[in-house]
Amino acid sequence: MCAGAMVHSRIARLVFGARDAKTGAAGSLMDVLHHPGMNHRVEISEGVLAESCSAMLSDFFRWRREEKKALKKARAQTGES
Repeated sequence: MCAGAMVHSRIARLVFGARDAKTGAAGSLMDVLHHPGMNHRVEISEGVLAESCSAMLSDFFRWRREEKKALKKARAQTGES
């Protein structure tokens, strides 16, 4: 969806640090932005602060998993579903 929104809004340049191997559409899983059927091209600059960005994403999603696990445990202890 983000890649499609960039094409439709005529974003000139995308700058990002870390690829998303599972769902990325800017060259990771697929490359929507360079698909020959697209009527607009987005310049891509990737890998900016890649190590830091990758660590930040990993930390965030680890925190989210821990948060969900704690919430599930708290609900089980109080008998909520």
